[in-house]
Amino acid sequence: MVINKQMWEMMDTLRGSLPVSDYAELFSIGGLLVYLSKDSRYEKIVDIQKMLRAEANAREKLLQTLHNIENEISYFKSVFDGMNVLDRLDSPQITRFFYELSSIDDNLEVIEWLDEALKMITAESGGESVTPEPINKLAISILNPTEGYFYDGASGYGGGLLKAQRNAWKQNNSLKLYGQEINAKAWAISKIRLFISGDEENQIHKGDVLNTPGFTEENALKKFDFVYMDAPFSMKIINYESLMNDQYNRFFYGMPSRSNGDFAFISHVLASLNEDGRAIVVTTEGALFRGAAEGRIRKNIVLSDMVEAVISLPSGLYDITSIPVNLIVFNKSKVESRKNKILFVKADELFTMKGRTKRCFSDADIQKIADVVRDGSEISEFSTFIHLPDLVDNNLSPNRYLLPSEVEIAGFGKVNFNLKTFANMDTVLLKEAASFFRGFNVGSKNKESSDGEFKIVRLSDVQDGKLVMETISRYHIENNAKINMYELHEDDVILSIRGNSLKTAVVPVDDENLLLSQNFIGIRCNNRLNPHFLKAYLESPLGQYLLTNKMSGTAIPTLSRKDIETLEIPLLPIEEQNQIMEQYNAKKMHVEKEIERLKAELMEMKIQTYTQMGIKDVFSL
Repeated sequence: MVINKQMWEMMDTLRGSLPVSDYAELFSIGGLLVYLSKDSRYEKIVDIQKMLRAEANAREKLLQTLHNIENEISYFKSVFDGMNVLDRLDSPQITRFFYELSSIDDNLEVIEWLDEALKMITAESGGESVTPEPINKLAISILNPTEGYFYDGASGYGGGLLKAQRNAWKQNNSLKLYGQEINAKAWAISKIRLFISGDEENQIHKGDVLNTPGFTEENALKKFDFVYMDAPFSMKIINYESLMNDQYNRFFYGMPSRSNGDFAFISHVLASLNEDGRAIVVTTEGALFRGAAEGRIRKNIVLSDMVEAVISLPSGLYDITSIPVNLIVFNKSKVESRKNKILFVKADELFTMKGRTKRCFSDADIQKIADVVRDGSEISEFSTFIHLPDLVDNNLSPNRYLLPSEVEIAGFGKVNFNLKTFANMDTVLLKEAASFFRGFNVGSKNKESSDGEFKIVRLSDVQDGKLVMETISRYHIENNAKINMYELHEDDVILSIRGNSLKTAVVPVDDENLLLSQNFIGIRCNNRLNPHFLKAYLESPLGQYLLTNKMSGTAIPTLSRKDIETLEIPLLPIEEQNQIMEQYNAKKMHVEKEIERLKAELMEMKIQTYTQMGIKDVFSL
């Protein structure tokens, strides 16, 4: 708490002179100078008292001191080139800042002070170049690097590298640290942090790790024992053409997408691992299930059997985004008992609140996750092994394989599920009793018009489980050569495939001009399946539960056609289905009529009350 108070006091002395994002640069320089001034090896290079006595020339004296540091300590060559924060401060401000630093007593306190300062500053400024401390702690706890070569190709302010080295020191070992960072200021700050923490042998390069990797040996990447990387999420790749002819052969699992660099970084990580190496990558949810180029790369990586575990983390861990992230644990040398399977860990609800919106892991949370990954423990609703052939389209999202036993279902409230009971039921895949067709993609060329030839069913046309024919809009469709692919027939079941709430309905009439839109998938039952029986199942708590847990997507959850085709359904004899639905529909019709009667009776009571109150003549209904 004393350090925090001191930080705020120092920041207050500069408030208005600097943007918050520049504080990290200034505090790093200040911390370094205090550290060097207390080290007998460098006390002749750095004399803070002499700088303070310079008064009006303090700024020039500080710049000269930095120049001397670069000349005398080769480690700091070019470190201060991009650090221009001093250009925005005058000598009196610099003097006040260093007077505030005078209360730091020893080098250990310098280390703690700078760590704390960077946490506060990056939280205030939006967290650029910073991986949240809980994620760093968790990743290093899982990897547990104690000796050998450790690499971070997107090292930011060096938090991951520091955490790894301190983990090794704690166990009386030492790592050889390697890193690369594209942001010049973040690179400089990481160099300073590692130096004052006691690691003067690290190698951190400045530059773009995708286009100009810093650690190569002839025409190959240098190999490391451990790799940890929290690269920019979903970044568009610059100079994509150079990657297409990558001289380091990093993309043999497949060429990543130009518009999303997630798997470019993952491919770089895997190419940087030695034959016994282990790695952890922080990635978004989408990278675990998206198709196209990413899906092909993911398939090949899965086939190579290097994915050891996937861990879903809570949203709200980062200062700059609320999206949930995941850790993928890679191991190029799995033990025999873990080959051809992946451990999935659902830790997205394992967190403590820090303030109103920020979430973090406690040490107990981190220990629990690390122990589960290390030991390969299976805990109900928290962790499970899935064999590679049982993956669904190489989907690596833990939420796909770890289903909760209690869920809030619209219309039913909180519902508990016994999945063992369901597993023992006789079921078939829906595709064995129905065929499927997609909806028509309504584009800008398709104009809505009252005299349009075609009627297209939209999400708003399904209300309370019924297709409201009166609200369906008409469209002109210029090229209708394949329009029959989207035509709806009587008794077709339609199911919405986008959004948080699922809608379903049975088409009541056969209309040759009635089309399905792209927000639905059409299901045409064969003679083994009653469409109303299917609709009732889809709307049941079990149907809703199974479908929602198949959904993928962060912004807009989506069901794929394969998700629906592989839905397990109980398939009773068709005669029994027909009887069940006849009884249900007859009772439902009776209940609906009774509800209408009671609504009318209630309205009549209201009118009588308004008449008795003397206000009925003021309005008409």
